[in-house]
Amino acid sequence: MTTHVSGQRKLIIATTIGSIFEIFDFISFVFLSPVLAELFFPSTMKSKALWFTYLTIAISYLLRPVGGIILGHLGDKYGRKSVFSISILLMSLPSLFIGLLPTYAQIGYAATVLLVIARILQGFSLGGEVPGSIAYISEKFKNRNYFLACAWLTFGANFAVATGSQGIKLLTEFMPHDFLYSYGWRLPFLFGSLLTIIGFYIRKSISESEAYREIQAHKQIDRIPLVTLLKDYRYPVISGILLSIIVSLTTSIFHVYLPNLFVTYFNFDLSTAAGISSAGAITMAVFSLIFAGLTKWINPMVILRTALSGMTLIFLAIYSGWLNVTTPSMLYLWVVIISLVLAGVNGLFFAILADLFPTQVRYSGIAVCYNIAYILGAGITPLWTSSILEFSHNYSDIMLVCLIIAIISLANTYNIKKLTNYH
Repeated sequence: MTTHVSGQRKLIIATTIGSIFEIFDFISFVFLSPVLAELFFPSTMKSKALWFTYLTIAISYLLRPVGGIILGHLGDKYGRKSVFSISILLMSLPSLFIGLLPTYAQIGYAATVLLVIARILQGFSLGGEVPGSIAYISEKFKNRNYFLACAWLTFGANFAVATGSQGIKLLTEFMPHDFLYSYGWRLPFLFGSLLTIIGFYIRKSISESEAYREIQAHKQIDRIPLVTLLKDYRYPVISGILLSIIVSLTTSIFHVYLPNLFVTYFNFDLSTAAGISSAGAITMAVFSLIFAGLTKWINPMVILRTALSGMTLIFLAIYSGWLNVTTPSMLYLWVVIISLVLAGVNGLFFAILADLFPTQVRYSGIAVCYNIAYILGAGITPLWTSSILEFSHNYSDIMLVCLIIAIISLANTYNIKKLTNYH
């Protein structure tokens, strides 16, 4: 019994490390964007440098579906374990490269180009990492509460937001300016690289999922899983994207971009922004586990629809001006409340994505849904949110987008119910 429990913990740790790294690296890049903008772009660009740094984030997201498709294909064709181990190692190399990269002052535009290339390569490998974790953990825990097992992945991601934002806060507050701009900014990327190498060694000893071994034994593996996915499972792909996008959009806006954009446009200080991000992330991390655990007694559709209804009402109230979030205390309060409500979606959607697809195309299906949703919901978000605030200094249009997506996501639950066995 003790060995069995220890084995389960090892599986959870092995999968969660990938999601921790993905978000930690993302948070580090976003929170350090003002520093990176100064270091990797010429001083003559001034405010445009930050916009181009955000563009670098968007470009890296565009490569994620390509990585997801290729790694997803390999994972469905040759097994979860090998691809699952390789993807985390591939993630560490660009992070290490960024941490050692010369700056614009040293090698000119070559530094800018190399930074973009590193982010592109990282985006490629990240495209297969989280989908692989979801496919693997849902199959390994299928006969137990796999909702709770998958929720540990979202716990890891939100834990990374909290620790990452606080870590950057400490760097910027207590590190001397000269050291921050010479070596200090490199530390998060070097630490992230080390974290993934540890994850790689843990994953080397895990076993293939039973579900995949079963289709392997019965020779039910598709020759080209992606073709099968797009031919026979287009409806589940669309539903999976619509399910995922509300999480990617809302978490990226309220845990990352909005607090940081308010530093620029509403004169919040960086430590306040980091505190708001951390509070929201910790709230969602804890309650994601709680809501996932409740699926043992409550139908997942009830939790999902209740959470999305709550999100719709909150966004409507903020957009209509009934709620004002332009003061630190109000933004702090509503980020925590939004995070608590969104946890009803965040704690469930990984397991639901796994349930939308059979074993033969599960890795590919999750990869397509997850990565397209994260391009639309997180990858291009810094560009349009910063543009809105730059030109209007009014966040209501941002809330309108959130409201529309919440309504679409709520309507999509009827499709999800038809495609799964949550009756």
